[in-house]
This record gives sequence, structure tokens and C-alpha cells, in this order.
Amino acid sequence: MKRQLLGVAAFMLALSAHAQDNPLWMRYCAISPDGTSIAFTYKGDIYRMGSMDIFVVDREGGIPKRLTTHSGNETPVAFKDADHILFLANVMPSAEDAQFPSGQFQQVYEVSTTGDRPVMFSSMPMEDISINKTGNALLYHDKKGYEDPWRKHHTSSITRDIWLCSLDGKRSYRKLTSFNGEDRTPVWASDGKSFYYLSEEKGSFNVFKRALDGTSSTQLTHHTK
Repeated sequence: MKRQLLGVAAFMLALSAHAQDNPLWMRYCAISPDGTSIAFTYKGDIYRMGSMDIFVVDREGGIPKRLTTHSGNETPVAFKDADHILFLANVMPSAEDAQFPSGQFQQVYEVSTTGDRPVMFSSMPMEDISINKTGNALLYHDKKGYEDPWRKHHTSSITRDIWLCSLDGKRSYRKLTSFNGEDRTPVWASDGKSFYYLSEEKGSFNVFKRALDGTSSTQLTHHTK
């Protein structure tokens, strides 16, 4: 019996060591702009200050620097440029926002990496923001109401669409998709003239590539379920 228990213990230790060498459930991966490294979450959150705050840390490690102190939760979205970060938070919608007040409609804020006071970037919800290489335009999908992001084959008036926001001078917006189902999570292509995105237009959450001017659209994956 003792030998059996020792054998089980040795087996569990071996599994534990193997798990450390090959960690599972690495989630929410993000690739660096130069494509040389990947950041990811593992085993939950890194920092807890009573609410989710924004920190910046060197990619090789070091002392984290706290950038936000709001009592609610903040979620980092993207680097607007080398010195500014865009993040989502529920603080105070502007008077120009025509949507009804709700905690599900987060605003987009901007904060510098030096930790200055955050400023509102957009009172209108903008999710999965992707900024181009020159920093003068961004892609995002809208949010018209609540819908489970994992729901498939859903068509209604609140499904997500993809928009282009120009940051040159006066900000302007242009809707890029009009399918009556889910079009979301845009990512710029390397040419800066097209983008990749997920769509339920054919099958279930397939990857498409589309030109900004709408002249071409190519389906790249063909999942049906």
C-alpha cells in the first residue's frame, strides 16, 4: 500500500513539473507590434488594488508603474502611440452621448505612460480597437446593446458592425460592414489598406479580409459550426 501511495505521489509530482514546463490555459494573447514576442495572462490577474487598474511594465520585467486610480474597473485596449494608452472604463458619459445610461456602455479614455490625468477619448462605446502603423486611424466594432459575445448565428438590430475612425484633424467615422449579424474584432493588415475581422455572414465566426474602400472581401476560413 505504501509503495502504491509513493508511486501515486511520484506520478503527481511529475505531472506538476510537466505543467510548469508546459503551462496550460494561457489566455488573451497579444503579439507585439514588431512580431517578436507575445504577452498573455496566466492563472488569473497579476495586480489587485480593490479594482482593476492600468499598469505598464517593461516587456522584459521590472517594476510596474500604475497609471490609473479610478475606483471602478479599467481595461487596457491598445497603445495609441508610444506614449499613450487607450482603455475602457465607466466614469462619466458626455452629454453628447445619445445612448441610454448603462454600465455596459463603457467610455474610451486615454492616459499617458507617465501617469498624467486620463482624458476622455470617446464617450461612444468602441470595442476591440486596432490602430494603424501611422497612428492616424483606428478600427473598432460598435456596441448597440447587450449580446453574449459567444452567441452564434445571431441576427438582430444590436449585432456588432465595424467602423473606421480617422484621427487626422477633425475626427470622422465611416461604417465598413452592414451584415445583419456579427462583424467584429477588426485587425489592420500589413498593407494599411485592408483589415481582417470575424464575421458570421458565412458559417460561424470565420476570418475575412476586406479592403477599406469596400472593393474586395475574401473569406479565409470556412467554419460551419
